[in-house]
Amino acid sequence: MSADLKARFDAFTRSQITSEGRSLEELKRSTDVLKGQESLRLRQFCANECMEPGRDLDEFGRLLLSGSLQDVKNDYAKRISKYSNSTGASSSSELTAEERVRDDYYSMRWGPTKVTLYNLLNLFTIIVPQNYKSYMDMARFFITEAKVPVDGQELSGTRALSHAFSTKPSFNLELAQILYDAGGDVNARNRYGGTVAHEFIQLYQFHDRQICDRALKALEWFFSHGGNIDIADSDGMTARRMVDRLSKVGGATMRPIVLAVKNEDERRRKLGSKACKCCARTKQDGLLAHCGRCKKVSYCYGPKKSCQKLDWPRHKAECKAGAQ
Repeated sequence: MSADLKARFDAFTRSQITSEGRSLEELKRSTDVLKGQESLRLRQFCANECMEPGRDLDEFGRLLLSGSLQDVKNDYAKRISKYSNSTGASSSSELTAEERVRDDYYSMRWGPTKVTLYNLLNLFTIIVPQNYKSYMDMARFFITEAKVPVDGQELSGTRALSHAFSTKPSFNLELAQILYDAGGDVNARNRYGGTVAHEFIQLYQFHDRQICDRALKALEWFFSHGGNIDIADSDGMTARRMVDRLSKVGGATMRPIVLAVKNEDERRRKLGSKACKCCARTKQDGLLAHCGRCKKVSYCYGPKKSCQKLDWPRHKAECKAGAQ
């Protein structure tokens, strides 16, 4: 976003915010899903603030920035040794040394928006692009060796996977795939109740073909990994409605995005109940189970699967009708 456009966006946002709801400091101490004025208040803060390496990085953050995978491995070994040799520890010692180090890394946050470990590495690929491969190798190390979960949330509730294939500011499909393969949820909702699709479809320069092309690539990746554009945020807005609105004013640059949505709708229609109604995964991708009420649609099945819950606001009307 250009400086001029960002200034106009900030001015518009400020004009919409009233004194209703909790203060920003109260919102920063909470973790609940926001809507209305509270959502706007936190959105503005997160849009205007960023992690500044010179100000926000601690010793370990600077170690990561250096791009030395060997130094990261040495740090891991030192932490393992420290916990392995500790004596007289509290009940937390019931965890293994490896589990305690994992939790150390998982709990780390940097900067005013509380950047998580994997997103910090993503930001570093932009700041020091010549170290890109090293940062990707670090991400793989933290996943495969240190077993650090990829679902850590920042102040906005956004997870690293969403940042990785968002177009603002990064677009890193290699990291996105790494995080997805490690269990990242492509439909994860942030504190505004929305998915990452709400972010990359929200185009302020919709006549710019390059910007629209990036949004199209993000949307195609989103769809190919089970993304759903019918999940509403806490104010009732879906990414599909955003596409519909922009299609009326965006002209030729928006047509490929509109076409991608139509093609995905048709693909999912043909799959029918053979695929999850929310993410379109088939039995080849995992277990499916019919809706227990109407028996007419299928969802991913398992304790960590949230597809049916995410789709329920859309499905409930047809479900009640189909069950009668």
